[in-house]
Amino acid sequence: MIAKKAENKIPLYRVIADEIRHMISANNFDYQNPICTEKSICDKYKVSRITAKHAINQLEGEGLLYRRRGLGSYVVEPQMAKTASNRTYALVVPFSTTQGGIFRVVEALSRIFTREGHQITIHANQGDDSQNGDLLAQLYKRQTDGVIYYPEHSGLPLDILYSFVNDNRPVIILDKTVAYPEFTNVVCDNYRGGYLLTEHLISYGHTNICYLSRFKMEKMSSIKDRYRGYEDCLQASGIATPPRFVRWIFKEPSGYYMLKHLVNSLRIEGVTAILCENDEVAFNVYMCCQSLGIRIPEDMNITGFDNIEWATTGSAQITTIDQNFEKIGEAIASALIGDNYAPRQYTTPVHIIPRTSTGQVV
Repeated sequence: MIAKKAENKIPLYRVIADEIRHMISANNFDYQNPICTEKSICDKYKVSRITAKHAINQLEGEGLLYRRRGLGSYVVEPQMAKTASNRTYALVVPFSTTQGGIFRVVEALSRIFTREGHQITIHANQGDDSQNGDLLAQLYKRQTDGVIYYPEHSGLPLDILYSFVNDNRPVIILDKTVAYPEFTNVVCDNYRGGYLLTEHLISYGHTNICYLSRFKMEKMSSIKDRYRGYEDCLQASGIATPPRFVRWIFKEPSGYYMLKHLVNSLRIEGVTAILCENDEVAFNVYMCCQSLGIRIPEDMNITGFDNIEWATTGSAQITTIDQNFEKIGEAIASALIGDNYAPRQYTTPVHIIPRTSTGQVV
């Protein structure tokens, strides 16, 4: 069946999603057991894990499935009549984030919501403000009780977000600090994370440390805060080498080769430690160093941020900052549960996870 659909150029993930949707409509499932897992989809349909993720994300975006970490994807039970203790909130995240630590947030949030009688639906967006605005407008029309919005960049689709606020439906902005008092902010302590990583590198004797990011600071408040922590730590330590912000301008298909050239140039210039925007970037820097014969940590120290799978992929063991995603989920729940919602700022603590990508200056 899939081969026939593929010939008609229907993406495989949509064909798989259609079949799972049919199973749901035929009542061929059990609410208490997972209807599928990424592995079961890969085995049954002989597709890649990426295709399996696409299919699951499609159904999660429609509010049909939700995930339980380590167990699989379950069918969302029919929504009961809404009461003060039974509400549905939508989590809107960039598609790229669905492969990071966001589902650890969802896991903590779902656990609390289930206890309180609330539900959460998950919707992956493409990071474009107009498309995100359309998705939020659909959620608004569906009478979603509130939205947890994870923006790709600092820009926000304000018109539709204010429609939620004006209708007394809470808006929570996740991961980015925004200057709109009508919205609740939930962020980790990005500043403290940048400071801790820099302090860790300085303790190993590093003085020529740079900060590497794919984005301009004005585009991402989280990066700006992390860089500020790095900058202030350098200043407090009395190191004469000035702080340095380096951009990796990623463009396919030459993005990795440009990074390899950049890493090699930094090494030639005497840089001995690189603070990376996040674990994914840190992993790519790690791979560049390996291909260039730059020893880690003897020749170059590398740090990431987030403590997700990228930090321990393959042989990489990258020193990073743990955001404590569970605390983020608890903060979101704390903001939403109860009848006396009021917008506020939540900053969750972070801590450093030292690994073998950092060590003494040789």
